[in-house]
Amino acid sequence: MNRLGYFLLNIAVSLYLFANGILGISGNKWGLGEKSEFYTMVNTIFYGSSRNFVFGLTVVLSVCAIVAGVFLLLSVFKNDIALTELILLVFIVLWVIFIVIVDIIKPLQGKGDSFLVYLTILSAHLMVLGALISSTRRFGNL
Repeated sequence: MNRLGYFLLNIAVSLYLFANGILGISGNKWGLGEKSEFYTMVNTIFYGSSRNFVFGLTVVLSVCAIVAGVFLLLSVFKNDIALTELILLVFIVLWVIFIVIVDIIKPLQGKGDSFLVYLTILSAHLMVLGALISSTRRFGNL
C-alpha cells in the first residue's frame, strides 16, 4: 500500500475516533453527546432507557474509541507494544457490531435518513473499519 496514503488514512481515522470519543465523554456536560456516533448506537439499542444509562454506556464506548485512536497512531509509527494487536482486534469487533447496529438495525427500525445521507455515513464507518483492519499485522497483509 502507498505509505503516504496509509499514513493519511490512519491519521484521519484516529482523529475521527478522538473526536467521537470526546463528543461522547462530554455529552452530559455540554449537551453534545447526541452528536456522538456512540450515543447513536447506544440509543438505538436501549431506546427508552434511562438517560443516565445511555450516557454512561456512551462514555465507556467513547473511552474505548480514544484508546483505539491512540493505538492506531502507535501502529502507524511502528511502535511494537504487545497489546496493540489485541486492543485493535477488540476494537475491530466492536466497530463491526457498531456498523451492524447503526447502519443495518437502525434503518430497519425506520429511524434512518435519506438514502444519500445513509451512504455517506456508511462509507465513513467502512473507512474506519478498513483503516483499523489494515493497521493490524494479522489482517493488514492480506
